[in-house]
Amino acid sequence: MRRLLFYTEKLKHLPRSGWLRKKIQTPETVAAHSWQMAMMAMQLSRTMIKENYDFDKIIRMCLCHDIAESLIGDITPLEEAYAKKQEAEKSAINFIAEDADIPEIIILFREYEENKTPEAQLAHDLDKLDMYAQSIDYEKKDQTLDLSEFRQSAEKEIKTPLGKAILKDLSRGLKA
Repeated sequence: MRRLLFYTEKLKHLPRSGWLRKKIQTPETVAAHSWQMAMMAMQLSRTMIKENYDFDKIIRMCLCHDIAESLIGDITPLEEAYAKKQEAEKSAINFIAEDADIPEIIILFREYEENKTPEAQLAHDLDKLDMYAQSIDYEKKDQTLDLSEFRQSAEKEIKTPLGKAILKDLSRGLKA
């Protein structure tokens, strides 16, 4: 357990790079982002009973999808290191899985990265939905910010009908 906590503790203090780049005063951490995604999945599990999703798997996927960042950092597409991110993440996941004796994260990470199953696709949408919601929150706190690029990126990348419905609901928050 101590080895797993070593990695998760790092994520509690690792700010998300995209928000740092925009000079957000107290940016969301990687752990807070993963937790928010998991909470959204948990809420959906209560309201989307008829949907054919394994929400337990989605929650677990959300919680561990960024654990590799505890070793490699939060690398955004705008950084030079992004070209090597996928390979670095695979190595980090394998190392963490062995070191913390939690082999399940390799399977969950691989499924998330391949993005072929309904669960992985919804987890990806939740990743973008959190970014979308967070951008609204930051702009409400600081009216001088323009984080529309984050919302535009999310709008392009959200694929599932459920994700699009949530996006539509969140977009109403821009007007509130």
